[in-house]
Amino acid sequence: MAAFQIEFQNGVHLPELGLWLDACDPKFGPEKVFISHAHSDHVEEHREMIVSAPTAKLIQARTGAKSFQHILPFREPAEFTNGENRFCLTLLPAGHIFGSAMSLIECAGKKLLYTGDFKLRRGLSAETCEPARADILIMETTFGRPQYQFPPAADVIKNVIRFCRESLDNDETPVLLGYSLGKSQEILCGLAEAGLPLMLHGAVFKLTQIYEQFGQCFPKYERYDSGSARGKVLLAPPNVSNSAMLRRLGKTRTAILTGWAVDPNCRYRYQCDAAFPLSDHADFPDLIEMVKRVQPKKIYTLHGFAADFARTLRELGFDAQALSQNEQFELALGESKSRATPFVIEKSPREKSRESSEIHEPCGDSAHSFIRFAETCAAISGTTSKLEKIRLLAEYFRCLKGDPVSIAATWFSGRPFASGQNKVMQLGWAILRDALCSIAEMDAATFHQIYLKHSDLGETAFEILEARETKPTLAIEQVNEIFHKLHAARGPLAKRPILASALARCSALEAKFLVKIITGDLRIGLKEGLVEESIASAFEKSADEIRQTHLLVGDIGETAKLASENKLGDAALVPFRPVRFMLASPEETAADIWERVASAQAPDRESTQARRQDADGAFVWIEDKYDGVRCQLHKVGGRVALYSRDLKEITATFPELADSARDVRADLILDGEIVAMRGDEVLPFAELQKRLGRREGDLFMREEVPIQFVAFDLLWLNGENFLNRPLRERRRTLASLHSFPKNFRLARITETNSAGEIEAAFSAARARGNEGLMIKNPASVYTPGRRGLAWLKLKKALATLDCVVVGAEFGHGKRAKVLSDYTFAVRDENSGELKTIGKAYSGLTDAEIARLTEHFLKKAIRRRGRYFEVEPDTVLEIAFDKIQPSARHNSGLAMRFPRIARIRTDKSNAEIDTLANARKLVK
Repeated sequence: MAAFQIEFQNGVHLPELGLWLDACDPKFGPEKVFISHAHSDHVEEHREMIVSAPTAKLIQARTGAKSFQHILPFREPAEFTNGENRFCLTLLPAGHIFGSAMSLIECAGKKLLYTGDFKLRRGLSAETCEPARADILIMETTFGRPQYQFPPAADVIKNVIRFCRESLDNDETPVLLGYSLGKSQEILCGLAEAGLPLMLHGAVFKLTQIYEQFGQCFPKYERYDSGSARGKVLLAPPNVSNSAMLRRLGKTRTAILTGWAVDPNCRYRYQCDAAFPLSDHADFPDLIEMVKRVQPKKIYTLHGFAADFARTLRELGFDAQALSQNEQFELALGESKSRATPFVIEKSPREKSRESSEIHEPCGDSAHSFIRFAETCAAISGTTSKLEKIRLLAEYFRCLKGDPVSIAATWFSGRPFASGQNKVMQLGWAILRDALCSIAEMDAATFHQIYLKHSDLGETAFEILEARETKPTLAIEQVNEIFHKLHAARGPLAKRPILASALARCSALEAKFLVKIITGDLRIGLKEGLVEESIASAFEKSADEIRQTHLLVGDIGETAKLASENKLGDAALVPFRPVRFMLASPEETAADIWERVASAQAPDRESTQARRQDADGAFVWIEDKYDGVRCQLHKVGGRVALYSRDLKEITATFPELADSARDVRADLILDGEIVAMRGDEVLPFAELQKRLGRREGDLFMREEVPIQFVAFDLLWLNGENFLNRPLRERRRTLASLHSFPKNFRLARITETNSAGEIEAAFSAARARGNEGLMIKNPASVYTPGRRGLAWLKLKKALATLDCVVVGAEFGHGKRAKVLSDYTFAVRDENSGELKTIGKAYSGLTDAEIARLTEHFLKKAIRRRGRYFEVEPDTVLEIAFDKIQPSARHNSGLAMRFPRIARIRTDKSNAEIDTLANARKLVK
């Protein structure tokens, strides 16, 4: 035989040998198909397959395939015939994933090496790649451009571990996204020595167990269970990103692990918080190295940047060509005319050392220096003990005086400015990159290689500047001034020199935390509550005093300064510094409301009776609960500002309210609700949502969605603080103003003395299009940020459905040992199948839960961690606020705020509600 004939038709075809290499279409004829590995894009059903033993097992697990005619061990040649043609095929480890193989084909004294996907770098969960010399090399070139150079995997794993620990310290669930086969097992091995609690998505769990059947070892892990995922590191495939599964976990922080992380926009493309360049493929230098090891006379490139890499090889003197569809080549195996000279790629810089977390003397002249702040951050980051974090921070606060106390406290909360200032620095990734590159005299490509190791701009800044010898000179006040200058500067051209000048004056450690504050990514395991406790400890105040002051002034920095000056008593409500809203405690029924009211006032029956007879009010007041946006309105002179529940300014979203408020003669601060209304008709909240999130007012939207500001409380008037005055006085004063414009109105108050009256008022409020009722004690003072018995709210369900329980789960806290969380379903009237529609855990007594626990444990079909799939024989009546379309459940619907109304022992599975009934209630 003088030549191999090679075709490329959705896979490499050697027709004279009757052999396909990674064919993309099923082959049912007499020809054989070599499958290099078990990734789904390489697996099809073929009549006669050649695979390695691990690949056969993995394909069977993924597809159910059971027939493999040729399962070959590595390195042992096997002979095949196709008519008169004989050839020998040997599987060699490819290093891509476990079981992945290259195919070395020998025929008539000539050799062809087909790589499939491969990786030369030694991995943790796959066999080491073993290239062999061949006359022809057909190679995968996914990352066939020079910019694709991966940092050492050990460095990447180290930063993945840091990412996980920072997330856990901040009560976030770290989610590492990588292919369920190969990448996830590599990550799992990389985390072996980190001591992190690990949880695997079901697909990852299943395949990892197959690895273990072949003798692979992994650190301890458990299968994913939503009820116990908090506090653990979750390994999952990329398709769970932004899924309902992750939303159910609460606060998460996601990282994608892929070779494409080399691209600067990778994390945005995958919509993740971080991207780490960990790949199971060869990078550009490894592709060159593969060619050098095989020493082929002819090279064919496949996939990815095949044409680009073939061009690179030709420039280096190799005979190379990209394979493409419908191309066919007769390949005479003669000697190549030229050989390549060595091709040298400079590797990414390795991390030289870690920063010191030792702190200078506790106090002294350096107390206000920025390096002292940075050292404190490093020390706090280095401990997982909350008590030690509080001790370190309190020790630091004691050394500060004046404005630096306020500034540092704000920074320790992870922001450059106090939240109430609503200042955004608008300083992007590119500006930070360019500033660091300019002072380090570094090109963008080198910067990017360093960033790839960390996926964190602060850590990147530290490594880039670590080699410089810069004496720290910056003070806290100077850095604060820099932040304000950066905020005031307009555009990248104005911001970049300010930032570069600041970074040039920083040591590596200072630069690290300067960048972290700017990006809002401090992540040293400090929550706002710990900062409050540290302030209390530093200045010998009670934690409750600090919390109360913080709630009042709405600024942790101002709170710290008042505490340091022993002036907590001077804390005051100030216009345009929003205070946290007073909150109401929820109740389920009018009877519950009345019982709470009665118990709260029981200690003083005589005074209660007096209040009932008080001409200014009744036993309790009730107001409609509006389905809108809670809003605090501040007005002094011609200046007006609107603040939302999270204390962010929203004036630009509702400019007509600000314009109208300027006509009010008094200076004041109001608490109220922005409601979509047309005349007296309350519009659904979905209409108001059309206006939310818009940075500027829209004249057309004003007509489409008219709004009203419904005022229900007065907090400040013409310089006087009304917070500590009784509600009846606050409302009387508010009503006496008599100067509200047309798109303002006062919430209507009615009096009630019984549960029956509350029930009637609730029905009337719902008929008016409102959510429910607010029940308020007219003698109550306004307590910012607090829930209590002074304000209650009633939001009853609109309707109920009879549903059957299909799953039961252990609860939390005192219910950790009982099955108290129930997943339930309705019946699809067409197919008869049960379709889940919600999950509830409230409404039953402890005795009822105990009985159901005993029942479900006996009727469990299967168990997955905390969750039991149970026989569908228990019917519950479920109350809910509304039903809406949702992809969370297989019914396509979800109940909003479901609650168990009662156990329907009188009904069987056959009598539950249908999916059609549920669809009728969609709002």
